[in-house]
Amino acid sequence: MSRTKGASLAEVVTRHLHAAGRTIAGEKGSQAANAVTSAVGLGRIDICDHPACPDCAPTDRA
Repeated sequence: MSRTKGASLAEVVTRHLHAAGRTIAGEKGSQAANAVTSAVGLGRIDICDHPACPDCAPTDRA
């Protein structure tokens, strides 16, 4: 059975580790989480701060 919607398990784990790293140690924690998840093949989370970025910028959606 395949997943047709929602995040993959790898994405969920990566996002949780990234959030934990940022909460615990800020930007250094984010970098450490990226190093770990990248090393085990789960991917990375890169957040840009460009205000017009369509992937990262806040939206007016409710």
